[in-house]
Amino acid sequence: MIDPLLGLGALALAMLTLPAAPALDPGPSPMCPPDMRLVTGTHHDEVQHVCVEAVQSGSATRCFAYWEGITAEEGSATEIAVCMDQFEAPNQRGAKPLVMQSFETASAWCAARGKRVCAEQEWELACEGPERRPLVYGWRVDKAVCNSGKAWRQVDERKLGASGEVARREVERLWQGAPSGSHPGCVSAFGIFDMMGNVEEWVASRPRRRWPGALMGGFWAKPWTGCRGTNDAHEPRFVFYETGFRCCADPRSTAPRSAGPDDRGARP
Repeated sequence: MIDPLLGLGALALAMLTLPAAPALDPGPSPMCPPDMRLVTGTHHDEVQHVCVEAVQSGSATRCFAYWEGITAEEGSATEIAVCMDQFEAPNQRGAKPLVMQSFETASAWCAARGKRVCAEQEWELACEGPERRPLVYGWRVDKAVCNSGKAWRQVDERKLGASGEVARREVERLWQGAPSGSHPGCVSAFGIFDMMGNVEEWVASRPRRRWPGALMGGFWAKPWTGCRGTNDAHEPRFVFYETGFRCCADPRSTAPRSAGPDDRGARP
């Protein structure tokens, strides 16, 4: 008979020698800055999934689970290659995401850093990943994976619309966000964190939308909002206690520079 203590010791040793689970973040690309990730693939203007768990909430019906592995891609196809911030602005792991941001302030913040607001299609592709999943982490809503299961708090619109300290205190009362990257499973196949839950993110809208900016990803009280859950109801100066953003940039070329006429006769 095996001694229980020896058995436990052997099991512990075996667990220590097992390889660690693979990281969800694929790591940086030479085409992007270290704090951004390369997102590439074909984006289809429309996708369809089969809902297998619909939940009635007031007058709305929300889907909480989809038939795994079934995605119908429709509409025009666009090849996308973009560098995207890993985290919501200010794009720092462990930082509190910026809120009370409009599409205009988001665009200016990104431009000041040599970047731009991500396009709606870029955001969708980054969230869906190569499997074209309806949710950033899979096919069934799990409130624990992302910061999306908080209870909604009643907003005092009068205080929120005030200036200075009154508005700041109301934002603090309503705040239920989490530091960027604190939910390790809430990451896309491209290594982009917190695309669902936490704060809603401004993006540059599709051409057919009414306003130049739209909001993506829901926030801490909307677990059902998936990769295609666009909120296009607000004009570009709209701000709210949970509106934030992240930035994108065009990838840089990694091809070696060919020798020009001035290089051929150059000496070391």
